[in-house]
Amino acid sequence: MDAVVLLLLSANHHDLDLADIERLSVGAPDVGRQVVAGRPAVRGAVVLATCNRYELYLDADDPEVAVRAARAAVARASGTPEHEVARLMRPATGDEAVRHVFEVAAGLDAMVVGEREIAGQVRRALATARTEGTTSTLLEQTLQHATRTSRQVAVATDLARAGRSVVAVALDLAAARAAGHACERAERTWPTDDHPVPAASWAGRRVLLVGTGSYAGASLAALRERGATDVVVWSASGRGPAFAASHGVATAEADLVTALRRADLVVTCRGTGSPVLDAATVAAGVRARRADGAAGPLVLVDLALRPDVDPAAAGLDDVVLVDLPTVRDHAPRATAVEVERARAIVADGIGTFDGTVAERRMDDAVVALRSRVADAVNAELERLPAEGAVSAERAAQALRRLAARLVHEPTVRARAAGREGRTEEHLRALEQVLGVAVAAPDPTLASAEAPPPATVPAEPERAR
Repeated sequence: MDAVVLLLLSANHHDLDLADIERLSVGAPDVGRQVVAGRPAVRGAVVLATCNRYELYLDADDPEVAVRAARAAVARASGTPEHEVARLMRPATGDEAVRHVFEVAAGLDAMVVGEREIAGQVRRALATARTEGTTSTLLEQTLQHATRTSRQVAVATDLARAGRSVVAVALDLAAARAAGHACERAERTWPTDDHPVPAASWAGRRVLLVGTGSYAGASLAALRERGATDVVVWSASGRGPAFAASHGVATAEADLVTALRRADLVVTCRGTGSPVLDAATVAAGVRARRADGAAGPLVLVDLALRPDVDPAAAGLDDVVLVDLPTVRDHAPRATAVEVERARAIVADGIGTFDGTVAERRMDDAVVALRSRVADAVNAELERLPAEGAVSAERAAQALRRLAARLVHEPTVRARAAGREGRTEEHLRALEQVLGVAVAAPDPTLASAEAPPPATVPAEPERAR
């Protein structure tokens, strides 16, 4: 990378508690605009906020200035002291930042290695930056190449085909916990690296989906893959009926206790910052289920970074709660062979990206060369009559003048290179730029009696 570099600030599940990520990501939608506004050192910003990571991708001239601006923006938006932001958000620049973005998009840096949701989240983050006018050419190139590479990983490896995702693992872990409710099996982990996530059926179970965001769609798809057909959606925003109509499900009762009474599994994915299911509401729903003779515990799957379910609900009788920390602690690891195969694809993708960026750095030189040739052509065209036919002799003269004009400056510089002892350097440049291969002169043939060099063609005079 040149002085213009990709820069990132990252807070993710590898290094931090999810509570810290939650605290930092408050106000995330406004951060990109704040970082770019009034700071010439930052040409673009894309903000990626998911259930287990909060990252800023920046296009910056001066990384130090950009890091300070980004930390200040995060601090203002989240209410977190700036020194805390500096402690929690890890910076990276250049090649390290590019590699991180590619691995994130490919699911290699995910809580559940190989998950596919993250690629869509990266695309949506870029689309949001476009809408807000905070993206840049470098960010577009980086994120688009990263998402294309992620599709290659999905096609060429078994990581995605294993069905790994935060949603899938949460649902399967919830099923295992429900089956082992009140016994030792409730705390089991997945057996070995070589086993895929054991998919569990939710067929015949009543499901309440709380929330209508992008994660709600992914949750519904995962539920259907596991046999769930009786699904209703509840939303405090009023978007429930529209979501239900577009996804082929029903709307739930407006009263949450009534909705819980008719549910065996509740999947929440709102993440608005305050619990929608407090302990009292959950307790009332459990009592109503008992009164109806419902079998088994009420299973709550909370996929929100900022919890939708009051953690105190986990202590209630006949309640099983699976949240993001639980998923992180029990997520299965991918096989080493598949991960290495994916990393090789990512490395190839980064190589292609680096080549593309290097090519684009020559755009100004290409434009300048074409402009110079165009100016020479236009100058010769001006010599020709504006109307009427041009004779073959007149056209040939124009072409010869054009050729002389185009080779005049290179010829002068070639002679100068010879005088200054830079002959081989200049010949290599000619071959590189023009494809002209010329053998270097034999130095033993040079002598003091050598004839003077031929006269350099002068710039042709304008015809009178």
